[in-house]
Amino acid sequence: MSRLALALLAILQALTAAAYGQRSPAPIIAPKARLQTPPVPSGGDAADDPAIWIHPRDPAKSLILGTDKQSGLHVYDLEGRERQVVARGSQPNNVDVLYGFPLGEDRVDLAVASIRGRPTPGVKVWRIDPESGALRDVTKDEVIRVCPGSSPYGCCTYRSPRTKESYFFVSDRTGVIEQWRLKAAGGKVGAAHVRALRVSSQVEGLVTDEEQGQLFAGEETVGIWKFDAEPDGGRKGKLIAPVGRDGFRGEVEGLTIYYAPGGRGYLIASDQGSNTFRIYDRRGEHPLVAIIDPAGATIDDVSDTDGIAVTNRPTSARFPKGFFVVQDGHNAGGNQNFKVYAWEDIGERLTR
Repeated sequence: MSRLALALLAILQALTAAAYGQRSPAPIIAPKARLQTPPVPSGGDAADDPAIWIHPRDPAKSLILGTDKQSGLHVYDLEGRERQVVARGSQPNNVDVLYGFPLGEDRVDLAVASIRGRPTPGVKVWRIDPESGALRDVTKDEVIRVCPGSSPYGCCTYRSPRTKESYFFVSDRTGVIEQWRLKAAGGKVGAAHVRALRVSSQVEGLVTDEEQGQLFAGEETVGIWKFDAEPDGGRKGKLIAPVGRDGFRGEVEGLTIYYAPGGRGYLIASDQGSNTFRIYDRRGEHPLVAIIDPAGATIDDVSDTDGIAVTNRPTSARFPKGFFVVQDGHNAGGNQNFKVYAWEDIGERLTR
């Protein structure tokens, strides 16, 4: 084929890709899991969302929290061993961690989760004890009642870089996303409703970029939205990653932020339709950087993933550069569980 013909073919391919909202293929990263948690006790669609708590003095004592949405909230150490189960029967769906919340004379770390079971659907809050690693319920009135007329679904926390106030966001199946300000109440934690955002259909994945004051929300069959996370930031969002672009299959499930110095880093999304995880640049127009497609080995591959979480912090000797944890919807070892990947097995392939 002549040079002219090759040039014309390249132009035709580029125009075709542009017409379908596609770009150059992103590199594929295929890490192998370093460890996994025991299966959750509930069968079927049960394990859902993980969160990571980093110990303030000894990172090797950090914890992974994981929801069993048919039962309770599970606490694991960095060897994957179960340490505690709290709120059995509360049916927690999504969980997140908030650091340094002012409670009485102390600054404490909190776990915040949306629940759909006993005693009443809503949001629950636990204080994380750095000495024992134990979670203790500090929810005012047993539950914070949210999403009237519906059940809570997705949940994430937010510390405002501007005011230092603490919030959580919670979504329901209709596309409503509520923002609540957390407040101390006599040794307990309550909340006050701030505002409501809306998209057209179901949202579960929620995450905030606490450095840039942004909320990302995964509308499952539509794509990833970005909103101003400040309570006075208005209600208009921007669709930054539509399903169908760059091979994005959907459903959009878990979302998480990997922080890097100087505002660099990544927004990572679980693309349940392709059993992969999409890595977007945190900055600018959030271009697609790479796709994580884990490889099965001694520990099996993951599929039908709901929640995900990541940390850039060095923790144990096994994870000297942080780690990425995901829910596995089809665990070869029995009921669903959570699998953990060393960040260096992912990050060494990234160039942004």
